[in-house]
Amino acid sequence: MTSRPDFVAGNTRLRARLPALLDRTEYDRLAGMPLEAARERLAATLYRPQLNAGDADAGLVLRAAGQRLCDLLRGVRGCYVGTAHSVVGVLLARHDLHDVLALLRGARAGQPAPRRLAAVLAVGVLDVRAAAELAAGDGPTTALRLAAQHLPDPVTARALPAAWDRYELNADDDELEATVASTAIGGWTAALSRVGRAARPVLDLVRAECDRANLLAVLRDPMRDPPRLLPPGLLTLPALLAARDGDHTRVLAARPGWGAALDRLPRHNELTALEWDLNAALWRQAVRDLRRGDPLGADVAVGYVVAAECEARTVRLLLAGATAGHDLRDLLVA
Repeated sequence: MTSRPDFVAGNTRLRARLPALLDRTEYDRLAGMPLEAARERLAATLYRPQLNAGDADAGLVLRAAGQRLCDLLRGVRGCYVGTAHSVVGVLLARHDLHDVLALLRGARAGQPAPRRLAAVLAVGVLDVRAAAELAAGDGPTTALRLAAQHLPDPVTARALPAAWDRYELNADDDELEATVASTAIGGWTAALSRVGRAARPVLDLVRAECDRANLLAVLRDPMRDPPRLLPPGLLTLPALLAARDGDHTRVLAARPGWGAALDRLPRHNELTALEWDLNAALWRQAVRDLRRGDPLGADVAVGYVVAAECEARTVRLLLAGATAGHDLRDLLVA
């Protein structure tokens, strides 16, 4: 029997970092300020390390939110050792996958290297140096370099050459990205399942994110055939197709926490609002478990990473003036 991964030391280190995150009091203050005052407040306090003193330009503060997220996430995996290190690594592998897809997308479109790099966080195994090297090539070169460097992980890297060959035959962007994402996610879930109960919080997050993405993809697609989907979490294909026809029974049986979000859908019929509500339900649960979950398991790492991601997202929305109808305070660490 595999011994239980040791999360204690890493959890202690992450808990010590919690005061660096926006808290409810600070966010209440920001949410009640005019936009310019909120920018100045951020530039003068929490975001000062990422900004020049007194510079509250909206664009700079938005970029600072991304840099602060990088600063909060880099080093998270290094807080843990052994199996716990691998489990927590999946939280950052989610960003590695996003980065790889962004690099491939930029290469296919022939974007200049700086624009490709602007879409990359580089907080996991795909670091800044590797991203800079990968951002300079065309599509085939980028795919081959990713495979040669075993990025975003060895399992996905092995699948990349064949996926790119198929892409060159059919030029199907969706198929390429779905293949890369599904391969990566399949590798994560297999590895986390082997670890067992201690990895369950990370596995639950990955599965919930897949279910959310699949539900939205099916609801957005007017065709009767389902679109390309990610590996399922708790939602089966029949449950997703029933939801497209307005029957949410099976979705709610698997995801009862999504009830409020789906209840609002018939009134608003806006998938953008549904996406926000589903995200908010997922984020709140993860951040809640940061305080109330198993202190000896992966709940702390999941909650910390999601809380950092939420802070960056909500600050961007606040500064963009796009917060109408959203109570962003509920997404922050209480």
